[in-house]
Amino acid sequence: MRVSHSVTRRNFLATFALGAARTRAAGRKRTVVFICMDGCDPAYLKLSDVPNLKRMMAAGMYREGHCVMPSVTNVNNSSIATACFPREHGITGNYYYNRATAKGTYMESPEFLLRPTIFEKASAAGYRTAFLSSKGKLLDLLRKGADLAAAAEQAPPELQKAAGPQADVYSADLNYWTFRAARHLLRSGYNFLYLSTTDYMMHTYAPDQAPSLEHMHQVDKLLGAIVDDHPNIEIYMSADHAMNAKSKAVDLGRLLARERLAAVAVPIIKDRYVKHAQNLGGSSYIYVKNSKDLDQTVNILRQHPAVEQICTNAEAASKFMLMPDRIGDLMVLANKDYVFGDLDVIEKDVKVRSHGSLHELRVPILCYGRTVNPADYQYNFDITRRFNYDAD
Repeated sequence: MRVSHSVTRRNFLATFALGAARTRAAGRKRTVVFICMDGCDPAYLKLSDVPNLKRMMAAGMYREGHCVMPSVTNVNNSSIATACFPREHGITGNYYYNRATAKGTYMESPEFLLRPTIFEKASAAGYRTAFLSSKGKLLDLLRKGADLAAAAEQAPPELQKAAGPQADVYSADLNYWTFRAARHLLRSGYNFLYLSTTDYMMHTYAPDQAPSLEHMHQVDKLLGAIVDDHPNIEIYMSADHAMNAKSKAVDLGRLLARERLAAVAVPIIKDRYVKHAQNLGGSSYIYVKNSKDLDQTVNILRQHPAVEQICTNAEAASKFMLMPDRIGDLMVLANKDYVFGDLDVIEKDVKVRSHGSLHELRVPILCYGRTVNPADYQYNFDITRRFNYDAD
């Protein structure tokens, strides 16, 4: 189901022509930028030298809210990009296990997404739209309806001329490229952008460490330049999840196999970026082979200190607004210091910063350039759910 991320020169140039025609016809005056700062725990904003962001926080609306569960990238970017809960858009993890075929796949294909994107809505309202992602994995999943879509990881030549050469996916430079490209597109006439960054720096460094402080400071400078270019710009920023240090990892599949229970444990965080979190995250879906073993499976899992909470399929779907057909028989949530994943042993000590559990729900929510009601902004995707496309 995966589609190539490549952007051909012909298609790239065609998007400029299409977008220019649409903007001339509609005449929208607003300039709007949505930002998902991947992994941006509120502590990164509190501890960093980010004068532009702090001015925006003071002048606009800033509060701390929640991401949706599971607290992973694909789920939350999809909620922001479609302005709805996972039960509606259908993305329930970074990785999907098909019980019928007994095979798994990355949840990156656009066929998985079941609701219209903000780009489709904005285009219908007359905006010239662009989607910029630091990570390539989100490009095909969320690009539908965008006049232009590009990823820093596979930077098209035309944008490299404006934003610089393609950066290493495991570097802060990937995010800097995304913001430089955004500035160029806004100067070129695009007036509705969604930026999604990568959380490599958050996975690698705590909020008070020097490389993290430098990363946030540089992002702030780049965002400040965009605001300086467009004094009446509207900025809506949140994060897909927070981040915590983890010290122990558990392979739930091996744990159950030791008790002679046949089950498939799917790490919800699993994606192509192994260096970020080593595919170790704070939640897992469990697919039990024999339904008669369900109660015993729950009892075994409940005894392990890694497990904070276990939800049945129906409980998880109701509590976290998930699509029941796309999650396991059980959803297992880890205690703060633990992560789940595929290991060569049942349990081992690790040193990793990761997310996916209930402990990474707290995220910043910033609305700048337009008066909003703070009470309306509880979730990260409220930045798009509460957006009025027709207002001038």
